[in-house]
Amino acid sequence: MPASAKQFFTLQEVAEILSLHPETVRRYCARGDLPAIKAGGPSGSHEWRIRADWLDKWGVDNLYDPRGGADGYRKR
Repeated sequence: MPASAKQFFTLQEVAEILSLHPETVRRYCARGDLPAIKAGGPSGSHEWRIRADWLDKWGVDNLYDPRGGADGYRKR
């Protein structure tokens, strides 16, 4: 599904889009590096959700160093 067709993504979906481990995406969200919100789950648990437009902007605003590993990004 294209990013423009979906409004919110799960950590797993973002991890697949960015080719990162889901735990790396969770850390980015928890640190505030990747804009996200916590949404209530069915059992009262909360799960991160990332809006498509936030993900698009984050991707534009961040450069990836292919030699730097999953956490090897830096902001412009």
